[in-house]
Amino acid sequence: MHDVIVIGAGPIGSYTAYLLAREGLNVGVFERNPVIGGNVNCTGIVSTECFKKFDLPGETILRKVDSIKAFSPSGNYVRYRSASPLAYVVNRTLLDQEINRRAMKEGANVYLNTSVEEITITDSSFKVRVRKEGEEKEACSIMGVIATGLDLNLPKGGFIRPQNFLYGVQTEVEIEDVSEIEVHFGKKIAPGSFAWVVPINGKSAKIGLITKKNPAAFLKGFLRNLLMTHRIKDNNQIRCSPIPLGSIPKSYAERLIVVGEAAGQVKTTTGGGIYFGLLCSEIAASTIIEAFNRRDFSEKVFEEYEINWRSEIEHELEAGILLRKLFSRLSDHHINFLIDLARKDGILPIIEKAKFDWHRDIITSLLQHVFFKRHFKK
Repeated sequence: MHDVIVIGAGPIGSYTAYLLAREGLNVGVFERNPVIGGNVNCTGIVSTECFKKFDLPGETILRKVDSIKAFSPSGNYVRYRSASPLAYVVNRTLLDQEINRRAMKEGANVYLNTSVEEITITDSSFKVRVRKEGEEKEACSIMGVIATGLDLNLPKGGFIRPQNFLYGVQTEVEIEDVSEIEVHFGKKIAPGSFAWVVPINGKSAKIGLITKKNPAAFLKGFLRNLLMTHRIKDNNQIRCSPIPLGSIPKSYAERLIVVGEAAGQVKTTTGGGIYFGLLCSEIAASTIIEAFNRRDFSEKVFEEYEINWRSEIEHELEAGILLRKLFSRLSDHHINFLIDLARKDGILPIIEKAKFDWHRDIITSLLQHVFFKRHFKK
């Protein structure tokens, strides 16, 4: 029997397991995939702030990010340069594996190729029925942590999955002449959102977008775009996954905590989940350790987790949702005008003051700009 069962061995689940095992708890991590980080759909952009705060492994870095070009539907662009790196493009598979390795080094037990089929919470335990290689078994713990990402197939276990979500779709391509991150806007490219080109090395890049519907069709259209086709040599498998848009109403229950994407703890502006997920993982681990110290695993104890993580990031999530709603009302003409405006007006200085992971202040400042006041006065 474990003290804590963690469902999901992505970066958030593994980091939670690491924090708990480091404090002497017996932790079991159940991962449905046969390999850690083997089926990841992510651009792999992690901020320098995140690297420093959580002491992430430097060997996972592929390249630094210090320049971003934002393209309008007409093809005009504005470039933002930073004197120091804003973020890093990382090898996500290796990042997942290294964080998981830290958890195992502290004593966490990791069970791969093991899918959770059923979750049962009783007055005295947290139980899961798991399947591995066709064989079913039961595992038991004092409490559980769900850190699966947005897994729509995960059985219900005392929590509600995110109800609103977008789709992130992406492929890796051989491409020429890409040395900096590109962000592309337009109703025909990614309505209400954006597409990206993220260079990995001198010869390849990840190209993807976020959209509400028809993700694969929009990505294929973007790859055919006149701005892109003359540069792309080859592309690989297209991967698509849901991204939560907003948090779940309740991220805890008796003997249960939900953390990361499964709780909707994702930047609602970009869809990035690593920074907020790790931040909430620390809050979750602190709450769990306190519960074990008190030997109290009631809802009342775990409510503190929700209060604390919402005080940290809920305003950020709400601001991002507001921006998405407003941005969806812009026509391509408006976006063209906005990009041109950013090249010569007061918008770029606002962006330059922004933090990579914290967007509420920049959203508030942008909405005070005359362009947004004019177009969103209703």
